[in-house]
Amino acid sequence: MSDERRYASRRKLLAATGSLTALGLAGCLGDEEGDEPEPADDGDDDHDDDDHDHDDDHDHDDGVADEYFDELGVADEGFVILDRAHDPHEEVAYVHGDHWHGDLPSIPVDDNVSIGAEIELEDGDELELGDEYELRVAVAPDEPEGVVGIDEDDYHGDHVHIHGEQEGVTEVVFMIWHDDHADYQSPPITAQVVEEDDDHDHDHDDEYVSEFQLLDRAHDPHEEISYVHGDHWHGEDDFPTIPVGDNVSIGAELEDADGDEIVLGPEYELGVELADGAEEGVVEIDEDEDYHGDHVHIHGESAGETEVVFTLIHDDHVDYETPALTVTVGDD
Repeated sequence: MSDERRYASRRKLLAATGSLTALGLAGCLGDEEGDEPEPADDGDDDHDDDDHDHDDDHDHDDGVADEYFDELGVADEGFVILDRAHDPHEEVAYVHGDHWHGDLPSIPVDDNVSIGAEIELEDGDELELGDEYELRVAVAPDEPEGVVGIDEDDYHGDHVHIHGEQEGVTEVVFMIWHDDHADYQSPPITAQVVEEDDDHDHDHDDEYVSEFQLLDRAHDPHEEISYVHGDHWHGEDDFPTIPVGDNVSIGAELEDADGDEIVLGPEYELGVELADGAEEGVVEIDEDEDYHGDHVHIHGESAGETEVVFTLIHDDHVDYETPALTVTVGDD
């Protein structure tokens, strides 16, 4: 799927750069001392801990928090990742709520990708990255180490470099760094490292998928639900009911005929569409808005039942299509 189609409906960032002089950063200032002086003791710098409440609330020793946080007031869809390999730089992913739309470019082994960002604040001003506010990136907590390489030399103010160490998949988080701490940390996004010259040498069996397991992403960890068995589904009743006027977020785990995992993300993408001849008007699916690499969204339009098929998309074409799966839209 082309980036142009993926982002055709996405709003453009405002070009004006707003003054940040008066921007209040929650948590950056310590609490004032009370009227009563504290008795002197060995620790004569009691307020020092308060000065960095901000950091204690979020950070590990490596400066990476357990979860997304925002103390800058970044607008919804206002954190946009740019692939700097293109001229002009190309928008490839952006944060929407607590997750990402789009994907990072694949990272070649023994090479790197150069990633920039555009940041829009809730008041419509653009946050200028450079000396005062710096873009940083790190491996997300509890994700595989050694797949990508990142060190201090890879931080360049308005962009970062991510190096491919070995073939594999991990997740990274982006941060907006100010002084000696992060004021913003993104949700995790998948980073995939690939052999540069294996465009098709490493392809999975495009004609056959041995395992297709759906995941309900409303749960943490994601919950295994329906799965394909031959020409039909097992666990159809486990597929969540889709509320009218709302959506479900569905991921998948796939294996090829050799039992190798098919990693969903930049190269192989999960898709979903109405099955041939299925009842229309029950669900709504927009591939530009609802395809997110490793998961999809299905929206409930009206109460009833219909059928959908899930697809494995590679290089803008469907490599695999599941049997039809019955889904239910309810009034709750």
